[in-house]
Amino acid sequence: MALKNPVYLDLETLLAQAEYNDVRVPVQADIVEKTVKQRSGKANLGYGGLGAGGSTGSEVEFQTSYTMTPSEKATVSKVIDGLIRADVVSMAPVSGSLVKDDLFELEGTARITAASLAGKLFNLLLQYLKDMDQDVTDIQFSEIAPDIKKLMQKVYLGNELVPIPLLIELENTGLEQKVFVNLRPSFFIESASLDRIEGEMRVLGTIRNLIDGGDEGYLSSEEWLLHGWEYLMKRMMMLNLNEQVEGLTAALKLDVPKDDVHAWIKGPAIVIDAIAIY
Repeated sequence: MALKNPVYLDLETLLAQAEYNDVRVPVQADIVEKTVKQRSGKANLGYGGLGAGGSTGSEVEFQTSYTMTPSEKATVSKVIDGLIRADVVSMAPVSGSLVKDDLFELEGTARITAASLAGKLFNLLLQYLKDMDQDVTDIQFSEIAPDIKKLMQKVYLGNELVPIPLLIELENTGLEQKVFVNLRPSFFIESASLDRIEGEMRVLGTIRNLIDGGDEGYLSSEEWLLHGWEYLMKRMMMLNLNEQVEGLTAALKLDVPKDDVHAWIKGPAIVIDAIAIY
């Protein structure tokens, strides 16, 4: 199996999965090498015309110690491969039913959803409104001040990450259900950004939500849209959030798909908590 180069990694959860499933994890090793050398010398004993020669000496021990630390890429790759070999990771297509908390590896084409595009902007708007004399019961996104518009356009057009969870859709996975992936903000590797998250990706994670089809098959997307907003504000805004998102995107002239995730995720679908993306 190939060495994996993750752009997103929750190492603590990955190692916990390994421990739980009895998969060996490479660990730091302290190496001590010992070498024994013989220190010798010659001695002569003589009496009259007779003589005898021999050697005397002592053993000297040399000790060298050093530490071998496994590289993170190698550790991650070996742990993931070990989980797959232990048959604790499901892969598409699946023969049985999906179960919440199952460990899954899926490959597909990742793209950020409209909910997270708007969620980035809502987060900046929240920071902006905290310092304003604003009637919170009548927020009109079509009347956003020019300075916050510029800030939001920079975040959207500049593809910047903000400290909120993101929701991406993983297409072409081989599953009948739509697949969405939850990304927490603190596990991106180095300078990874959305341009490294979108595109052909392999995702390892656990199933957090199973959304049925039909009229009852919906899941609120407020976790990604309104992260950090107060509970009462969420309840008020969720009443007409689709209209709010449309007003926001219209004010910023953002072109988002009409059938994408806005206030709700429609089933049949699954949501996966990402552990690693590579």
